[in-house]
Amino acid sequence: MTDILTSIHGRRFGLGGPGQLILDGVLIHPVPNPTGAKDYYVDGNISTSKSGDDWENPLDTLAEAIALSNTSIALTANRWWARRNRIFILGDQEFAEDLVVFPEKCDIIGLGFDVEAMPRIEGEHVIEALATGKAYGTRFFNVGFMAGGTNATIHLTTDHMGVEFWGCKFWPNIAGSTHCIRLADNNRGFKLMNSQIYMGPGAPGTAIFAEAVKIEGVGQIDMIIKGNYIHGTEGIHTVTAAGCYNGLIQDNVIYATALTINDVSDKMTCTDNKLFTEADPTAALTGAIIANDAICANNRVSSTAGTERNAPYPPEVIA
Repeated sequence: MTDILTSIHGRRFGLGGPGQLILDGVLIHPVPNPTGAKDYYVDGNISTSKSGDDWENPLDTLAEAIALSNTSIALTANRWWARRNRIFILGDQEFAEDLVVFPEKCDIIGLGFDVEAMPRIEGEHVIEALATGKAYGTRFFNVGFMAGGTNATIHLTTDHMGVEFWGCKFWPNIAGSTHCIRLADNNRGFKLMNSQIYMGPGAPGTAIFAEAVKIEGVGQIDMIIKGNYIHGTEGIHTVTAAGCYNGLIQDNVIYATALTINDVSDKMTCTDNKLFTEADPTAALTGAIIANDAICANNRVSSTAGTERNAPYPPEVIA
């Protein structure tokens, strides 16, 4: 297609062939990638994948865009090692994909509308070790995830760095779902920010994650879980061996059948969380939250089975 350009007061202004706005030779709509790396476009409503270079020629699956992004970001000829690609994804129904690779140094940005104002990916995503799976600096924005079965919806196996979810939503979709997000080992810099983990559709309580966030293994460093709504049989669970150094659980609303936070590692700082449990937590609140109270402050607990209403955790101690 031919660009249509004109001169106005010495500036070259017009439309590119696929309909983009151009000013002085620069594409200004959509906004060019600020790092100078590549943008890819995915539209779940098309039947045949194209180049993925723009909305006129989108790809059909996220997996295709991830493969192209990982190739381009690693090319010696590009020298994009300090840059970031972007993948824009839209659709008005679920993408049925089981991802095994995340895009390295890339943002995945959800557009369009399904039940929510975002696309949804239905599947079980087991992301392998860094050498093969490349979950290094991956960030998701405004993307929905629907469980594709009873296994973990997001399973980061080992040695991933800087995987982040911002403004995302998660649904179990099926009875017996085990984990929403499972971090197996040495996943540094993980962030879950301003996101929601829900019960699934159907009768209340029939589809619910057994453990919404599970942190296991060792070397789980610099993690932040902040500003989320989390619903599960158990909210957040860290195991004894998990490193969890510099870990923060802050400003979340957690509704759990049993424990809201179960920090067996004793290393997560927990502050400003609003915690709701269907269990009777006892006076010490140990049935609602297990954590190192020396690094906890300003949390509040309410129970539907006990008498606790907006009870402080740790319990206030007056010398």
